[in-house]
Amino acid sequence: MNKLNSSIYLFPLHPVFNLKNTPPFETFDAEHSALLYSALTENYKEIFEAFEGKINSVFVFDDYDRNSLPALFNREGLNLLFGDTRNKSLMLKNLSDKYFNNYTNNLLIFSNSICLTANDIQQALNLLSINDEAVVIGKTAAGGITFLGFNTFNHELFDEIDWNNLNYDNFLLYTSKHEHFLHVIDNFLVIRNIEDFKNLYKELSKKESLSYCSQNMHEKFTQLFIEYKDLLK
Repeated sequence: MNKLNSSIYLFPLHPVFNLKNTPPFETFDAEHSALLYSALTENYKEIFEAFEGKINSVFVFDDYDRNSLPALFNREGLNLLFGDTRNKSLMLKNLSDKYFNNYTNNLLIFSNSICLTANDIQQALNLLSINDEAVVIGKTAAGGITFLGFNTFNHELFDEIDWNNLNYDNFLLYTSKHEHFLHVIDNFLVIRNIEDFKNLYKELSKKESLSYCSQNMHEKFTQLFIEYKDLLK
C-alpha cells in the first residue's frame, strides 16, 4: 500500500464534549453521558496514533464541541473538521470536498463504537485495495455498524442512509441498489443502550481488550462502571 493513499476519519453522530448539547445516554446524567462519549472518542485517538505518518487521519466534531475540546485534540498538526451533526449529508459533502477525493481508500469510523484494533483498520483498508467500487462494513453481533469504508464515494448511496436507524440490514438494502464489492468484518461493539453498556463492561473485563483499549482508557471506563454498577447486574 502506497504511503498516504488512505485516510481514516473519526465521525460522531452528535456532540461529544459539550455538556449542554451532548444528548443523554439512557439514564446517565449529562456529565457521565459526556464522559462515556469522550472516553470512546479518546480511545480512538490512541488507536489512530499507530498510523501517524503512514495514513492520514481526521477527527470530525460537532460545532458545539469547538470550544469544549480536551487538550489532546487541540494539538497543532491534527486534522479537525467541524460541522452540524444533525446534517450528516452536509458533513459528508464537506469531507468529500476536502479529503475523500484526495485518497484512494477512505474509512469512516463512528465514535460510539469500540473493539476496533489498529490491525482491524489496516485489514479494512487492505480489503478496499482489492476491488474497484468496494465497500467494507464493520458489523456488530447485534447488527450495528462501527465503520464504513469505500474507495469511491457514492453520494447517492450515502444520501439514502437513515442515520437515526443506522444498522447492517438497512445498509445492505442501500448497497444492493448499487454495484459494489461488499466486504464485512465483524465482532465489534456499538454503544447505543444499556445492554450495549453491559456488553462493554464484559468486553473490557477480557485481557484481550488491551489490544484496543489501553490501561489508561480502561480506568476512564471504570469510573462509569463504578458510578452505574447497579445497571451492570
